[in-house]
Amino acid sequence: MVTKTRKPHAAASGTHTSVNILLVDDDATKRFALRTILAPLEETVVEASSGADALRQLLREEFAVVLLDVRMPIMDGFETAQLIRQRPRSELTPIIFVTALDQAETDMARGYNLGAVDFVFAPVVPAILRAKVSVFAELYRAQQELRRYRAQLEALVEERTTALTSVNRELEAFSYSVSNDLRAPLESFDGLSRTLLDSYGTKLDDQARDYLRRMRLASERMTSAFDGLQMLFRLTSGEIRREEIDVSEMAADIVRELRAAEPRRKVSTEITPDIEVSGDRRLVRILLGNLLNNAWKFTSGTPDPRVLVGQEIVDGETRIFVRDNGAGFDMIESHRLFGAFQRLHSQSEFPGAGIGLATARRIVNRHGGRIWADGAVGDGATFSFVL
Repeated sequence: MVTKTRKPHAAASGTHTSVNILLVDDDATKRFALRTILAPLEETVVEASSGADALRQLLREEFAVVLLDVRMPIMDGFETAQLIRQRPRSELTPIIFVTALDQAETDMARGYNLGAVDFVFAPVVPAILRAKVSVFAELYRAQQELRRYRAQLEALVEERTTALTSVNRELEAFSYSVSNDLRAPLESFDGLSRTLLDSYGTKLDDQARDYLRRMRLASERMTSAFDGLQMLFRLTSGEIRREEIDVSEMAADIVRELRAAEPRRKVSTEITPDIEVSGDRRLVRILLGNLLNNAWKFTSGTPDPRVLVGQEIVDGETRIFVRDNGAGFDMIESHRLFGAFQRLHSQSEFPGAGIGLATARRIVNRHGGRIWADGAVGDGATFSFVL
């Protein structure tokens, strides 16, 4: 037999949302007494006259707490509790055993082993019973409120993620469209400028030839900027495929490429051995390449250029860094370093599209890490990152 007592006015008042309390006892008189004691709490009390009734009720609804009589025929409270703990929907439901005071010692040992959270001893003291039940009722209400907030947050995150993905796709499409639409005219422009210099250079004065060279440099910078934009947008798509990467070996390979591109430059390099990181190999290669290219470029005016790739452990966190003794920067301007097309030096002094560090930050962000820089004007720079 299952009896349910509900307080409709309490839920309707807007100040108290009732929760379910399951009261399990084979004695109708005891159930009535317990229900009367719990009435001031204004919760929904569900009565079950046996362990089997209780298990059926637990399949239908969730309960803030179960008040379970120990001494019941056929299936006692301990057997009922054991079965409750085996059910996926109710294995965490708090159980308060109700037992006689003279059985307290033996019942408590067994009850706690079966997952009881508390005991109430007969004869029941009303204030104590209400206090214990109200604790679990309030805890259940708080958990339900947290579930509701979490569901709302997950829905909001999904909505924002969907919107952001859509915007990124539109921006990527726009970027490719602009890049492809303008690349052809730029290539044509560059080709015509080169033809003019090759075919008619000797017939032009020095100023005209200088203008043509500047035009070619401008078209090359624009092409480089479009390539950088496409790189940035490509980095927002695709899966991160993490694997163990030998950063030391990767850095040495990149340095060999830099030396081959500028064989006349004499740059002293030092790479700490056995630096390893877990990350996407393709993206980490781009990240490290951009940081080393940056160091290589900004040491071009230094009499004794040095570049160091190393790692350090600070507060248990492994940080990888690329350090140089080049031009450096003013720390007041450090917030601009990782922005696309943000430059702290003139194009004539240090040429480039201004996209490398923005790309580096995007890669680190995709790995859930962080990147930062330290430096001083004329005293080099250190770029550190954690993946």
